[in-house]
Amino acid sequence: MAQQTDPEDALGQFRALLRHHPRLFQDHPELLEELELGPGEEATVVGLEHARGRRLERRIQELEAELGGLVETARENDRLACHLHRLTVELLGCQDGEELIQTLVEGVQTNFQVDAVGLRLAREWFAGDLDEGFLAPQLWIQRRFVTTDTVALGPATDPETVGALYGEVQPPVESHALLPLRQGSQLFGLMGLASQDAQRYAPDRGTTYLERLAELTGALLSRYLRV
Repeated sequence: MAQQTDPEDALGQFRALLRHHPRLFQDHPELLEELELGPGEEATVVGLEHARGRRLERRIQELEAELGGLVETARENDRLACHLHRLTVELLGCQDGEELIQTLVEGVQTNFQVDAVGLRLAREWFAGDLDEGFLAPQLWIQRRFVTTDTVALGPATDPETVGALYGEVQPPVESHALLPLRQGSQLFGLMGLASQDAQRYAPDRGTTYLERLAELTGALLSRYLRV
């Protein structure tokens, strides 16, 4: 009984044959008669060469597009790194907690070009030391990180969170990033970055610089914790 040939195995064998004998169709033009081609396609060596050339052109265009995307990503990362460095220098120069918070909120909005910035710190840990407008119950903060312990991206669909963090923003906020602020493993606050662009903080976006911003902010604010 004849064994059936696996199409994938056959294709692999054919590719290996062409790699070892790249002049196969030039040396054996009779093989072209076995090919099944679509309308307008030529069963000649010249026709195959043209088809190969068109395929290579398409592949070159695809690679150029991929390279362009990588270059643009590298430029964006470099821009973000510069902005984060500038913000870090500004924050390190602050003399007290109130100045730190004002510089943080204004600096994040300017350097990261977001439509609104919200900051809430646990009242139990900061009461009496910072502006009450930036305080919230620790339980309220913890509820925003029930499903994750890192930066959370997504649509701004919770009106309570959006209203508490950003107030009235027009046009309305469409997406935002919630950054957990910690001292070690202790969650003591959150910072929100909001955008009127629904794709700005889509769940599939990268969070590397947001995580660095959260670590920086947590480390600086932790100096004002009431231990």
